[in-house]
Amino acid sequence: MDKKIGIIDLGSNSVRLVIFEIRSNGSFKLVDDISDTVRLSENMINGNCLNDFAMRKAIKTIKLFKKLCSDSNIPPKSIIPVATAAVRKAENRDYFLKHLKASTGLSFRLLSGDEEALYVYNAVIHTLDLTEGIIVDIGGGSTEIIKFKDKSIINYTSIPIGAVVATEEFLEKDSIPPEKLEALEGFIKGELLKLDWLAGESSKLVIGLGGTVRNLAKIHRRMVNYPLEMTHNYQMPITDLIAIYSNLKTLDLEARKKVRGISAKRADIIVGGLAILKVLACFAGAERMIVSGNGLREGVLFEYLAQGKRPRKFTDVLNYSLDNYMDYYGINRDHAEHVCGIALSLFDQLKPLHKLGNEERKLLRVAALLHDIGISVDYYNHHNHSFYIILNSRLNGLTQREILLTAAIAASHSKDKYKDDWEKRYRDMLEPNDIKMYKKLAMLLRIAECLDRSETGIVKSVECQLASGIARIKTFCRNDAELEISLANENSEAFKKLFNKSLVVT
Repeated sequence: MDKKIGIIDLGSNSVRLVIFEIRSNGSFKLVDDISDTVRLSENMINGNCLNDFAMRKAIKTIKLFKKLCSDSNIPPKSIIPVATAAVRKAENRDYFLKHLKASTGLSFRLLSGDEEALYVYNAVIHTLDLTEGIIVDIGGGSTEIIKFKDKSIINYTSIPIGAVVATEEFLEKDSIPPEKLEALEGFIKGELLKLDWLAGESSKLVIGLGGTVRNLAKIHRRMVNYPLEMTHNYQMPITDLIAIYSNLKTLDLEARKKVRGISAKRADIIVGGLAILKVLACFAGAERMIVSGNGLREGVLFEYLAQGKRPRKFTDVLNYSLDNYMDYYGINRDHAEHVCGIALSLFDQLKPLHKLGNEERKLLRVAALLHDIGISVDYYNHHNHSFYIILNSRLNGLTQREILLTAAIAASHSKDKYKDDWEKRYRDMLEPNDIKMYKKLAMLLRIAECLDRSETGIVKSVECQLASGIARIKTFCRNDAELEISLANENSEAFKKLFNKSLVVT
């Protein structure tokens, strides 16, 4: 049976509920995400005890989240509640957790700093195709740092400062005196100097997580007029991070609130959070940052899925994500995989003609496997729906540019020309030869789709021959494939315009 689970993350700045739908075939999808700012780390009594106001607000929010779960048919046993830094370091944590259980009926698991870091690492390694880097998750009360190489953790730690704590203990929420900011940066650097494993070798890449990082990415997207509202796998140079930080730290609170892309709820603490990120990025010698939209909550999800009755085998990021989408959207695997096989065979045999490489082959494979995903919305105009679903998915293992190109290739599998003016709308994301490459791959997919029009695998394989002015595709069939061959030949004129050779399919 299909089911839903809720994961509640009680953090230092906010409490967040995410709801995932998990299908009986093991596929899953995020279906709800709601958060509320509670600031548990703020105004702690004597610096080490949660205050009554923050505790009451957290309990009230968690009650509402539990009701939302109930309204979504999620019983308490299917809610996974975890608490992190603010509760972890509070001397009255036992009292708060008992009061929380009595008030809500939920037993929160208090994560150690190490457990928090490992959940974050698990989320990143499942959803970003990276082999090495430094992961930094900036929360309200702590920052988790993980260094990994060759997809293995080298070391990790949790330092006791986050965006809320940095603001409250070092800065002022309105105007920020330079000497106070200098003291904060000095403290952060001092914490990092204690980590021999971090100081020993520079890393060109930082992977950022948390509300501070997500808000930074939103500010940057507005700054560069980025055409997609997509956070996960968004990339930016460290020089731009430093520029944004340098600007924000000179502004008072009201001026910060007017910066395009900034969250009004985070304007008072964002400079403190960015100070942590900036110092760490410079300390590590990083040149660019990748934003992960997945973190602790997704790490908890992957642990839950691994213990399920039908755990999805993790091979690599892209295949794991592809399998999940194909199962969740009910794609006809036999047809998709057969079209994919023919398309890749055409790609390999016609390489002297298209002159493309392995990266482009990867895009063709993904587009072929997902080309019919739009049927889950409606059969008519399903190529348009395929474009929208793929573009707005979290298709892990591809960059945002690659997701855009995959969506366009998949949408062009039909003889009906894909008329959306995507090339103009997203031109700032594209590289100089992308449109030419897209047209070549779309043509190969269109021919492959024609050769399995009956969706019966009637065309077993193809053999390509290139002669003067002609590209011949010989089909090897189980039965009469007159329909498939006829449809494939309808692409002859467009093929000639693209490759300067006539297409003959027999």
